[in-house]
Amino acid sequence: MKNCAVIYSGGKDSHLALLETAEAGHRVLCLVGFDGGRRHEEYFNDSRKPDIVAAHAKLLGVPAVTVKTGAGFKVKALGRNVALLAGAAGKACGADTLVSGVARCRCGGKIDAWRAAAAKAGFGLLAPVIGFDLVYAVRLCLRLGVRALITGVEVKKVDRRWLGREMDAAFLAYITAEKKAGRTIDGSDLQTLVLASPAFAGRIVPLKTAPGRIGGQELLRIVKFKTVRGPRRRKL
Repeated sequence: MKNCAVIYSGGKDSHLALLETAEAGHRVLCLVGFDGGRRHEEYFNDSRKPDIVAAHAKLLGVPAVTVKTGAGFKVKALGRNVALLAGAAGKACGADTLVSGVARCRCGGKIDAWRAAAAKAGFGLLAPVIGFDLVYAVRLCLRLGVRALITGVEVKKVDRRWLGREMDAAFLAYITAEKKAGRTIDGSDLQTLVLASPAFAGRIVPLKTAPGRIGGQELLRIVKFKTVRGPRRRKL
């Protein structure tokens, strides 16, 4: 059994990685991630949502550890970035293993590069969702009872009508049909926010949203939300 810190964004992939890690019998001690401040969207191609990640942590019953990017931060500096996350997680919750929700590697090359970077920092690394395509990931979310809102779409790849809707059976049918037609939609072509999970003691309810854009991606930023408490169906 490993003592794990999950690199967490609040989206489906990092959340599925968390659930898979717990299912494998490992201990999830905390969530960890970067806060890029005003440059967060530029760095990570995703909207900044530290309050929502903190709310997820409370619903999961674990602490959230935030690492400020600071001056000179570079997204592609894999070794340095992994070391920063490992150091913060080890100090905050005693973790010895990082869990990555990456489904396919881009800036860091193969997943072996992630493992080597973690090992250099004295950590192990698990990547339980590596190789998951979008169809499989959405199907798994539906089977497990993970509800996720689509908060970003790459407009050249994904019909913008799905922005602001949940990943449901209709969305699964859509991406399955696109895949069969040779127009495969990758997980990097959309952004998601988990609203409910069997591991949550409650759920997230968006109250106010605002449109946004990063390059060719249209976004739905969560401006205001509330947390509704409820029973947890699955312990970490």
